Amino acid sequence: MYNGGVEIFIGDTTPKRVKAYILENNEWRDTGTGFCVGRLEKSDIQGDDNRLHAFLVVNNEDAPEEILLKSRLEGNIEYQRQEETLIVWKDLAGHDIALSFEESVGCDVLCEFIVQVQRKLEHNISLVAVKSTENGVGSVHEIITGPVTLPSRDWKQDENSLLEALRILNENVAFEFLKNETVEFVLRTDYLDILIKHFHECEQQRLPRDLLLLGSIVKTLILYNQRDILEQMVDDDKIMGIVGILEYDTEFPTSRANHRQCLDSYGPGFKEVIPIDNADLKAIIKKCFRLQFLKDVVLVRFLDDHNFNLIVDIILDLETCIVDFLQVDPFLDKLMELYDDEKNFEASFQKELPEKRKCGIKLLHQCVQMSKGLDPIDKSKFYKTLVRRPLFKVLDYAFRVETDDSVRILATDTIITIIEHDILLIHSVQHERKYHEANESRKPQNHDLEDGKPTTKDMSLLLILSTILLTDKSPGLKEQVAQALNTLLHPEGCFSAESDFDDSPPRNGQGSTDFISDFNCDLHVESEDMEKNPRYLNDGSETSPDFLLVEYFSNFYSQVAPILFAPLIRTNGNPPASELQGRDNSSLIHLVKFVSFICSEHDRRLSRQFVLENGLLDSVSELIAPSHSLQLRLTAVRCFKNIMCLDDDYYQRYMISKELFKPIIGLLEENLYEDNLANSCIQDFFKIIASNCLSVREEVGLTAYSYVVFKTTNFTLLKTHLIEKYGSLLEKTRYIRFVEDLLRYHQEQKNSEENYVKIKPRSGSMGTGDPTDDDNKSAKRPHSDLDPQGLEDSDPSMGERSVTFKRALDKFNRVEPSSSAIFGEILRE
Repeated sequence: MYNGGVEIFIGDTTPKRVKAYILENNEWRDTGTGFCVGRLEKSDIQGDDNRLHAFLVVNNEDAPEEILLKSRLEGNIEYQRQEETLIVWKDLAGHDIALSFEESVGCDVLCEFIVQVQRKLEHNISLVAVKSTENGVGSVHEIITGPVTLPSRDWKQDENSLLEALRILNENVAFEFLKNETVEFVLRTDYLDILIKHFHECEQQRLPRDLLLLGSIVKTLILYNQRDILEQMVDDDKIMGIVGILEYDTEFPTSRANHRQCLDSYGPGFKEVIPIDNADLKAIIKKCFRLQFLKDVVLVRFLDDHNFNLIVDIILDLETCIVDFLQVDPFLDKLMELYDDEKNFEASFQKELPEKRKCGIKLLHQCVQMSKGLDPIDKSKFYKTLVRRPLFKVLDYAFRVETDDSVRILATDTIITIIEHDILLIHSVQHERKYHEANESRKPQNHDLEDGKPTTKDMSLLLILSTILLTDKSPGLKEQVAQALNTLLHPEGCFSAESDFDDSPPRNGQGSTDFISDFNCDLHVESEDMEKNPRYLNDGSETSPDFLLVEYFSNFYSQVAPILFAPLIRTNGNPPASELQGRDNSSLIHLVKFVSFICSEHDRRLSRQFVLENGLLDSVSELIAPSHSLQLRLTAVRCFKNIMCLDDDYYQRYMISKELFKPIIGLLEENLYEDNLANSCIQDFFKIIASNCLSVREEVGLTAYSYVVFKTTNFTLLKTHLIEKYGSLLEKTRYIRFVEDLLRYHQEQKNSEENYVKIKPRSGSMGTGDPTDDDNKSAKRPHSDLDPQGLEDSDPSMGERSVTFKRALDKFNRVEPSSSAIFGEILRE
């Protein structure tokens, strides 16, 4: 249909059953039940040019030709929708009319008809929803449609028009419909350009009141909290004008900020390390930067939580677009090529290469920092993309070549950010690559850092973290790195079993964690026996979890451990005095904790050989000396306590033979009668020894023969060593219950030896010579030399314990063969 030459698309509604009411004498009179439709009709009034008019028409349901109600939608009539099924209004003649619909769907249809008529035909009518409040007292009016007052679009603005615009904007923001209409007005017109044009005129003509009004108008538009308006404000042709307007604030009417100068110094241009060909991406990057500038600088005092969160969400979406682009575009590959030493660059580019590489590290750091706000899944995806590229080439350059500390800090922060997100992500990518490549081609996997394809042989990450731990001055960063190393080096944390090896066949139903646990606990399994034992065999694949686990730790001890523990390693038996004195306490504390960690958590053979051959325990013992801080000294004592609790023959005998416990006794002497942390720590040291001695004593019983077991257990040997070397000092500490227990156990052991000497001739097993010598020989010879029958003859109660004796002596007298020279020295001790 056409209305004055303009085509109008409003269809007639389907009939809906209603009751029609008219208010008469303050009472609603039912005029009947019928079917209501909304329709357009041409005017039959002469001179009206056949214009269209909208009507609500109700026909009697019993006599369809009878019209119960016909009301024209015109003028400034306000229609009210009350509850779900009622429409009430007052026509221009002053009649109050109500339509009560049988179903709410019918009411919806007629309300939509009113909305369409208001938008296209009768712009001054309105429709308001009236709803009861939650407590049932009063009502709430919500505009569904109606006439909207909007700011002036005249290019020539003045103080009065600006005041009127500010009033309109403040009023419209209170109602959702008016707010939406105002937003549509701003977006589909050039209203922002009108404001910016008038702003430049005001600055030239020095009109302070207009400038302050413009600032208030722009802030009000920001309070509309609409993404499209904010994005339009940061367009290339508007950003400087908007920022300039916001320099004027009614709270500081006599002063002006310098946002434009600040923005000029930092942007909106940006430095391209690698040229970006995608124009859309450039626009997104600029928009992201400008929104951050608005959030953090221009509007920092003005934004409420809703505005702030909206801007953050917009920035997050833009950053997601940037990150997604980096993952699919060859941009990252081009960036990584800057750090490829084998690539030949042009002579002119060679001069710029060092600066380009610096900027490349800064760019990667910005990308990683940008990704912090992403969803965890998107963040993991991006980090995996970086790791799959030769990211370690960049980090290797930063730590081995780059001398600028600020750039090194950025590289450190980059790798720490990735590790903080997912400590297993890097290994997951490494072993995922190795496993899948092994499936595709059964060739040996010897990729290394130069290939950009790290495997279990690639210790790049551990080397980088070790370097940071030893060289960085930030205690907080060292703590983060130490935690990262702790997780990466833990047998249960260094591989992601769920994601890495789901497709690999299981090894006899045994997981890698079980494997390493068995490997740690089975201390006396010979290497040749392990090669024959199916429990320690993998499935023949170099990608099986157990094979990778052993390979991983072997490479750690050959490549990383010598660097990580360099301050504690004794070269040719010489103490690293200069290294220890030159290191800060925080680094040494972390290293001592790692010594305790590898001794207790790693494969005992690998860790023990490295620790003993490099004299780490000797260095740890030196750290208990008075020249070091109390925290470091107590950390070293705790390290010895943890190693002592392993009840390992080699560790115990090594520490006894080297007299490594002497500094602990010195610390005890310093704090002999003090009530402090050091004294408590040493009391715990003696508690461990006393508890284990008591445990052995209760296991074998205090008989004439139990001294044999007493003398050959690790803790009784340590007890004897401490009492014989430092007995005079320990006598002064009898106030410590555990020291008193040790002294008593030692005296009981001596008494048992004397009883054994008296009983032994009657057992028929003593020959000629010094009985004490025979006792010592019997304590040191293997179990096969003992005569269980003789023991049974001398003491019938020992017959049932002979098996226990055999197992105990076999355990503590067995000597594990080793190629290590230091182990041979221990055996001779």
